[in-house]
Amino acid sequence: MGILVFLFSQIDSLSLNQAIDIALRQGPAYLESKETLAKSRIQFYQALSYLLPTTTTTGAWIHSEFNNLTTEKYSSSINFSVPVFDLDIISSIVVAKGQEKGIAIQHNQETADLILNLKKSYYNLITANELLNSSQKALERAVENKKLVETKYNLGSASKLELLQAEVFYLQTLQNNSQARTLETQAQQEIKTMLNIEHQIYPKDSLTISDTFALPSLDSLKEILMKTNLSIRLAKQMSSLSKANLWFSTLAFLPRISVFYGYNTSIDSFVFDFDYWRENATKNYGVNITFPIFEIKTLIFDYLTAKKDVKIKKYSQHRAILESEKALYTSYFSLQESIDKLKYAKKSLEVAEEAIVIAREQYSLGVISILDFLRTEDEYYNARVNLLRALSDFYTNQATLSYLLGKSTIEELR
Repeated sequence: MGILVFLFSQIDSLSLNQAIDIALRQGPAYLESKETLAKSRIQFYQALSYLLPTTTTTGAWIHSEFNNLTTEKYSSSINFSVPVFDLDIISSIVVAKGQEKGIAIQHNQETADLILNLKKSYYNLITANELLNSSQKALERAVENKKLVETKYNLGSASKLELLQAEVFYLQTLQNNSQARTLETQAQQEIKTMLNIEHQIYPKDSLTISDTFALPSLDSLKEILMKTNLSIRLAKQMSSLSKANLWFSTLAFLPRISVFYGYNTSIDSFVFDFDYWRENATKNYGVNITFPIFEIKTLIFDYLTAKKDVKIKKYSQHRAILESEKALYTSYFSLQESIDKLKYAKKSLEVAEEAIVIAREQYSLGVISILDFLRTEDEYYNARVNLLRALSDFYTNQATLSYLLGKSTIEELR
């Protein structure tokens, strides 16, 4: 009993929604993306802080000696400076805000990528478990058939060809079982990595065949793509940011203006007398105007770089649109193909199930040979595998199409 409890404690039975919740709570990829977004917000607030007054304070003690005459002087100052018009600060705020928006879109895209990959791995895990069950049953049947043919061969009622065919069917089922275990292991490791857990996963959900397979028109999906596709939205945001940066690089030739206010004190002896310090303090205030005369070379190259960056981002946006449209077409027709394959695979399995029943009856009556019977069993197993793979491809293509259109499920598009 203790062993059974230990074994079951090492398995987490999860639905797809539960797995997604765990990935969004403790998945390393999601947490990294979330912290990157938080970092961009801090950088935006840091840029905003440059609008606040800047305080500078200094203090100095100077000991001088000249012709055996020593003097001491104590000086201190406190100054406040507030920017009135500084395009460097304004541009840093606008750029930081634009980058924050871009990273927010990128965060949503990385989250959608995580969910899509998790769905694919979850569907693969369901398929692998079903394939394991089917291959295990086929293996048990292959062992029985192999023993039966060996017995008949020893009795002289089965040929060498029938014996070899039974052996081939047995080896094929071993290979199929090994492939299913490999697929199950890969899916397990992928899910465990995304969820940051160590236990084995057992999927609670199952893949069911829908009665209807209606898809929206491709033209309507193209309209949705332009509005909701995260790659296109990110490219548009980066293009807008490059244009804003070009404007600021153009206006960078304007002067920077700030106002200041402060006190300076210089005394011959250090005493803790605030009235004395105030009486010897010099108050100053005014306006600072800085002209970037000696920065012309840097400003010109910044402008030229920003101008080229606008063109790069423009082409990048166009490329993102074209690639997203290509992905939409590919995903749409792949989903349509998977729907057709699923229909054909379902019908093939129904025919194979009817054929295996008839083959068992005819073989028991001696109407067909063991070779015909094994061939029928092999066709039934292949039909079962084709249906499972077609069903997995259907769910995967549904998730991919939804992802491209910024949706969680295909139903949201209808």
